Amino acid sequence: MITIGNKGRVVIALILTFGVLAYLVQGDRQANRQAGMELPMEWPAQQANHPPGQASQPDTGQATKVTAPSQNQAAAGPKAEDILQGASAKASNGAAFFIEYRLERDRQRSQQIALLKQILDNPNSGGEGKQEAQKRLVDLTQQMDLEMQLEKLIVAKGYKDAAVFIQPNAVNVIIMADKFGDEDANKIGDLVARSTGRPREQISMINKK
Repeated sequence: MITIGNKGRVVIALILTFGVLAYLVQGDRQANRQAGMELPMEWPAQQANHPPGQASQPDTGQATKVTAPSQNQAAAGPKAEDILQGASAKASNGAAFFIEYRLERDRQRSQQIALLKQILDNPNSGGEGKQEAQKRLVDLTQQMDLEMQLEKLIVAKGYKDAAVFIQPNAVNVIIMADKFGDEDANKIGDLVARSTGRPREQISMINKK
C-alpha cells in the first residue's frame, strides 16, 4: 500500500481544487454563450469611429478656405510672345499659321476670362476686386471685337490675311503679304492707331508670308 504524507495530501487537495475551479469557470462561459451574453470584439481605440482597414484622419476643426485667384494674375493675361511661339510651333507660315495664331490667342484669352469670372463668383473677393474684374471683362470683350474688325479692314486693303492682338499697353499685328515695306507699315499703323487710340510706338507689325 502506498503511504501518502501530509505534503502529498496538500498537493492532491490543491490539484483537485484547481480542477473544480476550472470546471466551474468553463461551465459559466458556456452558459453565457448560450444566453447570448458573449461580448463583441472591439476595434482599437484609434479606429473606434472608422470601419476596418481605414486609417483614422486627424480632425483639424477648420473649414476649407476658398482662395480667390490673384487679381494681378487675371489682369496680366496672355503674352504676345507666348501666343506667337505657340502658333509657330504648329505652323511656321502660310494660312495655317494664322489659323493656329487665332486658336492660340482665343485659348489663352479663355483662360484669362475664366480667372476673372472666378474672382467675380468667389465670396472671398473684395468689392474693389470684383469691380476691377468686371471692368477687365468688359475691356476684353471690346478688344476681341476690335481685333476682328481690324483683321477684316486690313484684308480689305488687299493683304492676304491678318491677325491682331490687343494688350493693355501694346498692339501686335501680323500680316500675310508677299511684299511689306515702309509704306505698308505706315498705312496699317495709321489704321490701327486710329481704331485703338494707341500711339504708334505701341504698335508692332510682323510680316508672315
